[in-house]
Amino acid sequence: MIILNYTLLNFAHADALSPIFENYSNYFEYTANGIFWRIVLPYCPKCGNRMNHNGYNEHCKKRLVSVKIERYLCPICKEPLEESRSFWEQLKTDFSSVLKCIYQRLRTQNVSYQRISLVMELIYHRGKDTIHNDFTNSVESIAIPLFCA
Repeated sequence: MIILNYTLLNFAHADALSPIFENYSNYFEYTANGIFWRIVLPYCPKCGNRMNHNGYNEHCKKRLVSVKIERYLCPICKEPLEESRSFWEQLKTDFSSVLKCIYQRLRTQNVSYQRISLVMELIYHRGKDTIHNDFTNSVESIAIPLFCA
C-alpha cells in the first residue's frame, strides 16, 4: 500500500490553508494519521526537561471536520501539556461567520427560516430555530453609529 503524506508546501490548496497555520513555525507538522504536533518536542514549562508524546485530544465540528491535537507529558514531573488549538477555534469562528452572512443575505431577500434551513441542508445542516437565533444574535451585535444633528 502506498501512503502519500502532504505538507502545506506540496498541497494543491496551500494558499487557502496557509493563513490558518501562519501563527505556527515550521517546527510543526500534520501527520498522515491526522495529528497536529511538534517535530521537536517542547520543554516542560515546570521543570525545563523535554517532554514525551502522550497521545492526542480530538476536537471536532460535528458532521464537518475533526482535528487531533498532540498532548505531551513530562517524564520527570509528570506535567501535562497540550498544543495550542487557537487555529482550530479561529476556523470554527470563521466558518460560523460565513454561515451568518448566508443567513443575512437570505433574510434580506425575505426567505423564511424554514426555507433557509432547507438550503442549509446542502451545506451544513442547521435547524430553523438555530438559524433564527444565530441571525438574531448577529443582527444585535452590529454597531450602529450615532449621528448628531
